[in-house]
Amino acid sequence: MAGLMQRVMQAAICAMVVWFGLFEPGGFAPYNGEAAIEAGSAQQAAAVVAAASSYDTKPLLAEPAVYESGKKVEHVRNKPLADEAHRKEGQEKQTPQEAGQNAERDKQAEAAIVPTPSPASDKVVYLTFDDGPSKNTERVLEILREEEIKATFFVLGDHVRQQPEIAKRIIEEGHSIGNHTLNHKYAKLYGSFAEFSEQVAKTDELIYKTTGVRTTLFRAPGGTYTNFDQGYFDAMKAAGYQVHDWNVDSGDSKRRGVPASEIIATIKGSRLVNKLVVLLHDSAGHEESVKALPAIIKYYKGKGYSFAPLTEEVEPIQFRVADKQKWTRAKVTKAEGIELARFSEAFGRSVGQVKVEPAEQTGPTKQTKSSRQTDLAEQTQLAEPKLVLHRGEERLELNPGEYGLRDGSTEVPLLKLMAWIGGSAELDLEEGVIEAQMNGKRAVWLFDTTGKPTAGQAEQAVVPIRATLQAFGIGIAGFVYNDRQREIWVAE
Repeated sequence: MAGLMQRVMQAAICAMVVWFGLFEPGGFAPYNGEAAIEAGSAQQAAAVVAAASSYDTKPLLAEPAVYESGKKVEHVRNKPLADEAHRKEGQEKQTPQEAGQNAERDKQAEAAIVPTPSPASDKVVYLTFDDGPSKNTERVLEILREEEIKATFFVLGDHVRQQPEIAKRIIEEGHSIGNHTLNHKYAKLYGSFAEFSEQVAKTDELIYKTTGVRTTLFRAPGGTYTNFDQGYFDAMKAAGYQVHDWNVDSGDSKRRGVPASEIIATIKGSRLVNKLVVLLHDSAGHEESVKALPAIIKYYKGKGYSFAPLTEEVEPIQFRVADKQKWTRAKVTKAEGIELARFSEAFGRSVGQVKVEPAEQTGPTKQTKSSRQTDLAEQTQLAEPKLVLHRGEERLELNPGEYGLRDGSTEVPLLKLMAWIGGSAELDLEEGVIEAQMNGKRAVWLFDTTGKPTAGQAEQAVVPIRATLQAFGIGIAGFVYNDRQREIWVAE
């Protein structure tokens, strides 16, 4: 145990012994930027905490220190890296409008922000499909199932309304779903932030009503470059959305009918870095993209990449703000930013998600007598459902009382969670620590209790689920969390 205690001391020195929340349903970020001061009081008033009525407080473990190959894992800030210019093949077939769009793509490539290279084992491709769902989405899903990989679908609200069963299938098969606005009409979306935010809100509601999933993943139609100014970025971040651009453009939408051979060639001609977010389309008219998909997957597998869906834990790749915007419009006002943030907050509460502002206390926050909180308290009196975790074909069911919601985080038993994901945990009651291991990664927790913990407390020790999985490189692909159904889909 000497090595274990050495790591514990390292963790203490690094000031890692701080409790943190893991599963924040909705993943809302605190307000910052211009709207911070004005939004602060409203956000404080809106913050609520729901606690499962049958859940007794269990020993809560402090934040883990994560190690890999004997070294503490470092996190590196992203640095700008210009992407290679797009291939010019097929330019003779372009209309003037298509030529202008392709010039825009070249600018986007130069504006892309991609991560600093990391170890080869971290080479990941995030396949993303825009503008669906459509009949083409069905074939894409079949190919992904055959290849045993997961992807992300940025859907249009109008198309979700038209193809609800396909939208449901995206979630049922373990993929991530993201908001791509209601109708993709640039002039409306980028002519007025009020129109833009209204489309974001309507699409959020359609996705949830259709699939049961509240997503905070978002992609701007046409990408953010020359479309987003800093006001758009700030307002979306304050409302809790993760805005994702890309660093590999397949070129499948630069003109009508781009052949599969050209799409594949564009992919192979793109820069290879350890984190690749690939832009593809699955809407009507993109049959050639579907045709190219198996070869694209084969190419990246041959280069040693794994595949994963985007989740709230994946830091978005974003284009820088353009020096000159394409659109003439008024700046985003504080009121407009606050309105979107309030919608996001209220919608999260209405679907069973809870946002809590950071606080020094570690116990449940006392509820006020507001009508919203009274309604929420009444909901907790209903019979609590089981919490069901999914990972591929495997599932873990936790009865009410085994899991709980505290300070906006879902807590689950550490030992059961580690056994389910194929890891292990070692207890040291004398020192008051637990060390978990999986795939060469270790995480060490200190008990958040007074005195020495007992064996019973060790067996019941709980951790917030999201960050615990993240400590071992595992993300959450989706979830449903309300008073009738509580399920989490864990990325494979």
